[in-house]
Amino acid sequence: MRAFSTLVCAALACAGLSGCNGGSSGGDDDTGTGTGTDVDADGDADGDTDSDGDTDGDAGGDTDGDTDTDGDADGDTDTDGDADGDSDGDGDTDTSTDPGAGLVGTWGELGVTAVIAKNVPILGQQWSSTRSWLLVQIASDGAGHLTATEKACMTKIKVGGATGTKVSIPQSTIDHMKPTERLVTVTSSAPGTAFQSDIVYDVAGVNLCDPVNDPLPAALSAQPNDSTPCSGACTGGQCDQDEDGHPGVTSKITGLLSCSIYAAVRGWSRLDGSVADADTISGAITDCGSEQSLLAASSQLCKDQSSSTIEDDACAKHHYFKMVRLADGATCADVLALTDCDEAEGTCDNNTVQPLDPTNDKASDCP
Repeated sequence: MRAFSTLVCAALACAGLSGCNGGSSGGDDDTGTGTGTDVDADGDADGDTDSDGDTDGDAGGDTDGDTDTDGDADGDTDTDGDADGDSDGDGDTDTSTDPGAGLVGTWGELGVTAVIAKNVPILGQQWSSTRSWLLVQIASDGAGHLTATEKACMTKIKVGGATGTKVSIPQSTIDHMKPTERLVTVTSSAPGTAFQSDIVYDVAGVNLCDPVNDPLPAALSAQPNDSTPCSGACTGGQCDQDEDGHPGVTSKITGLLSCSIYAAVRGWSRLDGSVADADTISGAITDCGSEQSLLAASSQLCKDQSSSTIEDDACAKHHYFKMVRLADGATCADVLALTDCDEAEGTCDNNTVQPLDPTNDKASDCP
């Protein structure tokens, strides 16, 4: 998901801008002591291979018809009479031993980061905030080790200042981004429990063999109409992530400049928060960074701006996430129903009623 922040970086840099019980072996001649006609070697006439005189196949002496020794007929090894394998008698599987069980399910997420583009022609530097909405599925291995799979739903960019510059990422680009997986280990699902992920690396528009360490393709190394597929064996080269007939991933610039840029991007980040309640997780986005390579652009003027650099804006207020529980089977439409943020940035900033609305982030928050 954090590759979107990086994609915006590339856009801004151009625009003026991440068991079984074994049977007894016996030893008798099978004459038995009863009246049966079995042919096993266990000394009784019940037809099975144990020596307890009943016909259930276990050696426990009960006659419940299953192969355990607990005296009930439910097929498990506890004595509560249900078949769920635990001993609480409630008939369902006991998940109380999994500290992460209470967090398993479907969530909607808002993630916000901000950067500053420097050495921008005409403007000098330009601040921007990236807001990404994601559909998240959290699964557990039963021991508190969670996997959070994030699928991008929508991304909007707020550009600071009064330049009139806008950066947009086509929905087709967002729809083609690969889901990312975050690993989180929790000690409980209770409010106040730390929720910290590993650092996740997110790449797009390039087919790297090692997403963490391999270099991105060189700047301006592609033609605007290059459309090498991103599927198949890793090549280390650029590829058409959003399948729009252009290299890398596409973003559009309007304002002082009007063009499309095509970039290979890499972003990384960690979620560092806590469980607020049964239905909410929130905190900071930390250890984040990004790099990009402007592969091509639709105009020469945009190409000429590829030397601009991007830095994190180092303002904690601008790096945060919030997750809200959704019903199982929820989709991106359900995520986006939790925000009024749209193309009108004023609406996005001024409405704080919806659970996944961003705050009114602005460059002046951290002088």
